[in-house]
Amino acid sequence: MRYVIVGNSAAAVGCITGIRKVDPDGEIVVISYEDRCYSKPMIADVLIDIPEEKLLYRDSSFFEENGVETILGHKAVSINRDSKVVALDSNELVPYDKLLIATGGKPFVPPISGSDKKGVFTFTELHSAISFKNYLKENGAEEVVVIGSGFIGLEVAYFLREIGIKVKVVELLDRVLARALDRRGSEIVENMLREKGIDFIFNDTVEEIMGDEKVSSVRLKSGSVLRADAVVVAIGVRPNTELAQTAGIEVNKGISVSDTMETSIPDIFAAGDCIKCTDIVDGQKKPIPLFPLAFEQGFIAGLNMAGKKMEYLGGLVLNSLKFLPVPVLNAGVVEPIDDSCEVFVNDKFEKKGFYRKAIVRDGKLIGFIAIGEIDRTGILTNLIRQKIDVSDVKERLVEPDFGLVDLPQWWREEKLKQDKTAYKDWRAV
Repeated sequence: MRYVIVGNSAAAVGCITGIRKVDPDGEIVVISYEDRCYSKPMIADVLIDIPEEKLLYRDSSFFEENGVETILGHKAVSINRDSKVVALDSNELVPYDKLLIATGGKPFVPPISGSDKKGVFTFTELHSAISFKNYLKENGAEEVVVIGSGFIGLEVAYFLREIGIKVKVVELLDRVLARALDRRGSEIVENMLREKGIDFIFNDTVEEIMGDEKVSSVRLKSGSVLRADAVVVAIGVRPNTELAQTAGIEVNKGISVSDTMETSIPDIFAAGDCIKCTDIVDGQKKPIPLFPLAFEQGFIAGLNMAGKKMEYLGGLVLNSLKFLPVPVLNAGVVEPIDDSCEVFVNDKFEKKGFYRKAIVRDGKLIGFIAIGEIDRTGILTNLIRQKIDVSDVKERLVEPDFGLVDLPQWWREEKLKQDKTAYKDWRAV
């Protein structure tokens, strides 16, 4: 059996791990236009001169020990599903028996006038982060405008302040992390970032990036002009489905996959930020671009590619900010879905340094926010995943000392038996 994987991040590593649990001898080939396997959630750390080897997700020894052939520095440009080959930009044809598409996401860049000037960067790949860092040094940059106040934008802004660069964050919505936190959570995060020296401009957007060949300023929709020695576009990512479309695979705002991670074309699987997966809270299929989920999906795909039939039950939206003075964590929904939801809040951030919110629907926890005190939040995450009835302890969910002792004995005993890996959302079929 010859397995080919296009992509070299979390989903690819998961797939290799899954394949080797079933098939120790089959050929595995990894194709990637990037030259290393690194941790994408850590790329902002390059701004503070972290050694690049610390960004590696898996080093060369992982691939050697698993007998993986790597084709790095070349891009897969098309798939011929009839002859079962992947064509590379070098004109090489790579045959496969089973194929995984793990092409990830690509940054969304709106049509902003002047976005092609030198000094405009996205921040979802290591090479762009390194180029940005070098540009700042080479041009003596003092002020940067960040477009977008999601997780990537805020992390970039924070680390820019760490190295003494002035930062203005421009956000179309009325608060930071508007899609990940409730209004109170956004307020807490914004205040911490303002104390760091970051400025925010809300309800506005960049309409033009100005300068001759390189960036010198930006003009906002409101008419304001801001000095900018560089611009970071951090509005978000979209599933990278271009390669899948060359094979005629079903795509609808992400690659469509079955519960075994197979696409609409036999023997072609997909995993990671390029797909739509089931959200275990609302049951809807949607892109959920999260690094841990990509590994899980790749793992399940690898098992199935090697003949071990397994089913992926879906993923949970789970985000964390750990670079702030206190950690910020959210899972599932952060606002009531409808009138049947119960909301529990414990806000002692100013006095004791923590904020918690839980949302319960039909006796089940469907989401929470934890800021400042995140101990035991793994229990809350498991309650959402396993859809445990929390009716008898719902008021306790927002207490920092909420723990296993609050839960039924049968559940505690079952949890202690479980494997402490991240693979809780799959089962044999």
